[in-house]
Amino acid sequence: MITVGIPQGLHYHEFGSFWQRYFDNAGVKTLVSAPTAKGIVNIGSYLSVDESCLPLKIYLGHVNSLLGNCSHLFVPRISHYHDNYFFCAKFAGLPDIVRNTFNLPADRLISPNIEGFSFLKNYKECYSISHQLGISSLKNCWAYHQARKVSQQDNQVLPPAGGRKIAVLGHSYLLKDSFFITDIRALLASRGIEPVFPDNVPARLLYQLAAQHHPEIYWQLSAKLAGAAHYFTHQANIQGILVISSFGCGPDSLMNDYLEYHELGRSKIPYMILNFDEQTGNAGLITRLEAFLDLIERRGKL
Repeated sequence: MITVGIPQGLHYHEFGSFWQRYFDNAGVKTLVSAPTAKGIVNIGSYLSVDESCLPLKIYLGHVNSLLGNCSHLFVPRISHYHDNYFFCAKFAGLPDIVRNTFNLPADRLISPNIEGFSFLKNYKECYSISHQLGISSLKNCWAYHQARKVSQQDNQVLPPAGGRKIAVLGHSYLLKDSFFITDIRALLASRGIEPVFPDNVPARLLYQLAAQHHPEIYWQLSAKLAGAAHYFTHQANIQGILVISSFGCGPDSLMNDYLEYHELGRSKIPYMILNFDEQTGNAGLITRLEAFLDLIERRGKL
């Protein structure tokens, strides 16, 4: 029986809902890996080369957890979704990394080439998926059309004004992963503070802000981050900004300094950058975040 395993890491947190809808509509059984836990991080770190970023190590840990439970793995090769920006090289090379790490035959991977989000290009890639899995052309067309229609209806809602709010910035594969965000959410909730995220703002607006104020940025997710930084630093109800980053990320190593100089440092809003690696402990994280919140309170911002 065909079962498509979907690792819950990297692009899953940005586009996973679309692809899950596609497979569901096509009548293909899917299996999403369990949420990130310390064991997945440890296994992924063991499987990876030392130079790999933390999110890639976590992704390989998720792949490892699926191997014995599925017939195929969904690992798309993504170069870009937005016409003006490109993804980090690890997204384009992900199928090769997974295949070489686990010594998998090519036909066990489902790896469509995603270049933009045009209907025709992505439909062609879905056709290659349907051919590999034995799905009829008619069912494939309907499955893709329905998944795309629902995805276009997923409109983010701007956060309401008022209340005590902290903007939490970072890539989706960090902010939507419980391994990184659960303790942060819990601490903010215990202090009566509402977190707001880039996904609370329509992505179209974030890319427009990035193109207007940061036209030299090349990477797509970095542009989204820059747009979010500009948006939240100009909102009167934001009392502080927390940036979540990961160790070993090349784009982040440049973007953190870039955002500090162009957006965060020029704003009067207090901010802090938290950089995670596989050794980051809960106690140190909570201590730093509590100190940051205490600082904002002493400044009369909360």
